[in-house]
Amino acid sequence: MGDYSHLQALEVSTQTTSEFPLDQITVNGVSPVLIVVPATDANKPYFNTLLKRAGKAARVIKRGAINSGMIDDNRDQDKELFSKHVIVGWRDQVGADGEEIPFSKQECADFLSCLPNWLFDDLRTYCSDPANFTDGIDIEVTAKN
Repeated sequence: MGDYSHLQALEVSTQTTSEFPLDQITVNGVSPVLIVVPATDANKPYFNTLLKRAGKAARVIKRGAINSGMIDDNRDQDKELFSKHVIVGWRDQVGADGEEIPFSKQECADFLSCLPNWLFDDLRTYCSDPANFTDGIDIEVTAKN
């Protein structure tokens, strides 16, 4: 059997961070950068909450009570979850007054509640892709003779 232990370098966890620049927002020539962890099953607190929410949604769907407001509700709930479990910091975050805003979970929740939905959807897509949290692997192997 071959040795594939090198593939472990592709595993992601909540210790694996990535930077998500918000280039669409510029204040005084600077764009904020969010420091994020994966919004995947590697992030147990986030993923467990999603599973609970999926169970509730399944019951609603089974009753036939689906409506377009569910999409907005889902996004709003994700904004709350992202502030608690996915965004772990930021830099160059500036308020309307031009003053830098230090990161806190509450400030993050306030920021996300004001962020346009289309931009939050970009963030959500980025954080759900594990490839954004790994540099990949490039291994040189010397053949044994």
